[in-house]
Amino acid sequence: MLQWTLFALGFAACATGAAVVSSRATPVGETATEPLKVPEALSRRTALELSGLVWAPRIRRYLAVSDDVTDGGRKHAPWIFTIDEQGRMDADPLTVGTADLNDPEAICAGPDGTFFVATSHSVSKHGKLEPARRRLLHLGLTGNGQSPLGATLAVLGEVDLTTAKSEAGGPALPAGLDVEALAFSADALLIGLKAPLTEDGSAQIFRFADPAAHVRAATIPPGAIRPATNVRLCFPDASPRVCQGIADLLPLPEGGFLLLGNAPKGSTPDGGGALWHWPAENATPILVRRFAGLKPEGIALAPGPGEVRIVFDTDGHTPLWLRTSVAASTSKQEKHLGR
Repeated sequence: MLQWTLFALGFAACATGAAVVSSRATPVGETATEPLKVPEALSRRTALELSGLVWAPRIRRYLAVSDDVTDGGRKHAPWIFTIDEQGRMDADPLTVGTADLNDPEAICAGPDGTFFVATSHSVSKHGKLEPARRRLLHLGLTGNGQSPLGATLAVLGEVDLTTAKSEAGGPALPAGLDVEALAFSADALLIGLKAPLTEDGSAQIFRFADPAAHVRAATIPPGAIRPATNVRLCFPDASPRVCQGIADLLPLPEGGFLLLGNAPKGSTPDGGGALWHWPAENATPILVRRFAGLKPEGIALAPGPGEVRIVFDTDGHTPLWLRTSVAASTSKQEKHLGR
C-alpha cells in the first residue's frame, strides 16, 4: 500500500526516475456521464467550468470550484458551488471571504473540517500573472452565512506559492507553473502540477509540510515545499508522444491514488482527459479510462462506501459529472467515453 509517510522523505526511492504507464487493462461496461442539474437562477448569473470537487460532511454537499466565475459585470467572483448527492446544484453558491478569486483549479479537505483551495498560479491568456491568480487559501466553514445552507467560507490564511524558496534559496516550484491538484493527509499538502512536465513527459508532485500553520502565518519557510515524486502519464501507443499533467489527485483509503490527467496547454493534444490508478509506491500508473473530447478536472470520494464522483470542465456548457465506484476506477480499463 502506498503510505503517506513515504512523502516525508520526498519520495527518495523515485528521485532517480519516474514511473511509466502500464497498458495492462481489461475492457468492462461503460458508465455514462450525467448533466448536473443547474437551477435557472444560477445559470443566468454565471457560466460554469468546474475544476475541483470535495465532499463537505457538515453541510452534506460537494464543494466545487469553477474557473473564472463572472457575476454580471463582476469578474472573478469568490464563489464555491455546492452540489447534493443527486447532482443538484444549489442556486446560491457559498461566498469566500476574499475580494476575488481568479482561476481556482483545486480544492481538497484539510485538517479539522477545513479546506484548501488553490488558484492556478499560471499566466492568463493575456500573459498576466495577477495576485488573484496566485493564491493558496485555507478556508473554514462558518455557520453565520446568509445562504440557504446557513454557511459561508472564512479565509483562515493565504499564501502565494510562487514565493516559496528551496533551502538553497532558489524557487521551490518550477517556472511555467500550473497548479491543478491538491490532496492533504498526515499534515502534508500534496500539490500536483498540470504543467510544466519534465523532459521525459512526467507530471510533477510537490509536498508542502505543515501547510495549515504556514498558510495561517502567511509565509512559507525555505524548504517547506519540496519535490515529492514524478508520475509519467503517457499513452504508450501514441505517436508523437502524448503525455498528461495532473488535473486532480485523490488518495484512496486503502492506499494509492486516483489521478485525473489532461494535456498541458501547448503540448501534444490528448483528444480528451483520462483517469489513472497509481496503486503503490513502486507500481506503474494504470490507464483506467479515457474520456474522448472531455476534460475531467475534479475527483472526490462520495459519502457512500466505495463511491467516487468526477466533474468535467465543459467550457461553460451544462456541467457534467460521473458517478462510479472505487473498484471500477482501480482495476480495469473501461471503454473510451466521449460526448
